[in-house]
Amino acid sequence: MKSPLDHRFRKGTSSASPAVSPARSDALRILLRYRKDGRLLNASCEQPENRRLADQIAFGTVQNGRFLDAVLDSHVRTGVRELQCAVREILRMSAFQILFLDRVPDSAAVNDAVSLCRLQKCSFAAGFVNAVLRNLSRGKDRIEIREPAVRYSHPDWVYSRLVRDFGESFTEAFLSANQVRPDLRLQLNTQRCSADVYLALLKEKGIAVLDLNRELDSVLIRSCDPAALPGYDEGLFYVQDDAARAAVRICSLAPGMRVLDACSAPGGKSMAAALDGAEVTACDISEKRLARCRENFSRMQMNIAVCLQDADVFRPDWEGRFDCVLADVPCTGTGIIRRHPEIREKKEEELFSLLPIQQAILNNLSRYVKPGGLLLYSTCSVLREEDEDQVCDFLGRHADYSPDTSSAASELCKEGIMRSWPQQNGNDGFFAAKLRKQL
Repeated sequence: MKSPLDHRFRKGTSSASPAVSPARSDALRILLRYRKDGRLLNASCEQPENRRLADQIAFGTVQNGRFLDAVLDSHVRTGVRELQCAVREILRMSAFQILFLDRVPDSAAVNDAVSLCRLQKCSFAAGFVNAVLRNLSRGKDRIEIREPAVRYSHPDWVYSRLVRDFGESFTEAFLSANQVRPDLRLQLNTQRCSADVYLALLKEKGIAVLDLNRELDSVLIRSCDPAALPGYDEGLFYVQDDAARAAVRICSLAPGMRVLDACSAPGGKSMAAALDGAEVTACDISEKRLARCRENFSRMQMNIAVCLQDADVFRPDWEGRFDCVLADVPCTGTGIIRRHPEIREKKEEELFSLLPIQQAILNNLSRYVKPGGLLLYSTCSVLREEDEDQVCDFLGRHADYSPDTSSAASELCKEGIMRSWPQQNGNDGFFAAKLRKQL
């Protein structure tokens, strides 16, 4: 039986000092802010090595939260969730370091945990924290968590649905893949730069290329700040997973086609459609989110129309106007848990609240497709309720639509349906369905 300890982070630091390290102080700051408002911020340490470690600790603590709590509960009589917030987060982040960071000495994690208690005005808990973490360090090789959902820190409601639809072995492989933080995928602006030219720029800067996808003109590199990469300001690339890029490619767009990207922000699919030659209108419900689109389109030097519009509110002037409508609807995000560990803490109620919204958006957007045109329904979810079930429900109520099974420019697409899984191709969990409107 595999353990999450098989997926340990490899980066860390062997440095230890009497004072609390800047990385651990910043990691605790990030975690306390996250518990307050749900935002997982970036580290702000001045030194790059401290910034990397702080980000690693904060991200990894949230990513492995359920597992860490299960382990700590065997050492905390009341259960770790009953502790004061600061003490709880200090224990969690220190346990993460002890169990997952090979290059961090256990003693450094324990000593800084005690010091952090004092800095957080929790001196009363310093001895308790010291004892818990030392016991954990001594017994870490004997830890055994049998339940996969706990071992890989996923919600029970997600796990049970995946097992129901895909089986235990497939589900555990998916959960395991979500424990590996993905690298950075760059989609190249082929209107301004060829793949070979950009590869030469990366080589000149000493940046290693992990993968080159010639079909999609994308490059995979180690995670870093995209703004620090060559060609960022010049708009030579944008960040997007290959699964999302492939979803647009399977539409087989051609120059001159009118495309509506109805839930556009941050604009990745709009830019993908523009690269495929389409005339794109990007809309979203939030002006703040549209501002991100405008920034990206401007940097990429792409002429994409932007419009503030609610995707489930009908606009008569758009009826039957577009050759293709992209409906990338709001969803639970269960396919991108590896990128956004906070998704692991979502409740089942959110799924039920999203389903009618997805249906309303799909129904409304179908009116904008011209006869013979294409409606692309997509999510970054892996749950059938949000994916196949929504498509079947829509087709049952719209006799003028049918699955489009024409050949697609992606091996991921079969019979008009595209599914992507991280354990199979290294891309995000993603779903897309091509629906053709009859002439």
